[in-house]
Amino acid sequence: MTYQVPATLGTFIKSVGGIKAPYFDGTQPCAQTDPELFFPETAGEANRSKKFIRMICSSCSFKVECLEYSLTTDVHGAWGGYLETERKEMKRYRKLSA
Repeated sequence: MTYQVPATLGTFIKSVGGIKAPYFDGTQPCAQTDPELFFPETAGEANRSKKFIRMICSSCSFKVECLEYSLTTDVHGAWGGYLETERKEMKRYRKLSA
């Protein structure tokens, strides 16, 4: 299956309370996938899903913006190809680096 993701990423960002938030129009690879995959309920489920999540997100030209949004807000689920536990480590590293 071929996914069509527009080259202009500006259309995928909107400002919500001063925070740039993703705006999904249904063309992103994740929108073509069962959403439950991106919102695992247990650590075991998340680990089993990680490979598929990364594969899906790797084909999306919006993954950097998606990941950045998840690092600047408190959101549940997998964003930009990374699980919540992985993003928590990224957030800790950012605080230490600042």
